[in-house]
Amino acid sequence: MNHVIKTALRLGLFLAIALSTAARSDDFDQLKATTPVQRAAAQTEYMKSHLALTDAQIPKIAALNQKYAEQMEPVIRGTDGGLGKMLKAKAIQENKDAELRQILTPAQFDSFESSKDEMREAVKRVLMKD
Repeated sequence: MNHVIKTALRLGLFLAIALSTAARSDDFDQLKATTPVQRAAAQTEYMKSHLALTDAQIPKIAALNQKYAEQMEPVIRGTDGGLGKMLKAKAIQENKDAELRQILTPAQFDSFESSKDEMREAVKRVLMKD
């Protein structure tokens, strides 16, 4: 598999983890090969294509994704066990969700919420094939 596809899969995995409350420590280990900038960009691209973001929403979402990708970095690289990382990631995601509600329409936020588990599972299936 070429480098671009592998990087996209790793970034997708971050998005799945960031959106999931059931993150596992091995998922975090796989993210150590990515940067906050890469993860934020992947999140923004996913949201643009799946949530029909407006031109006005895109820069706000990009900035928000970058902010929270930076906050997630110490969790990803930290030495806490799986449960500790999961709890920290969940707290970060809850804060991000609160800010997302301010930017997204109610329909967009509902779509975002309902796709979390599906997205996580899809990324896991793709990564297992690699």
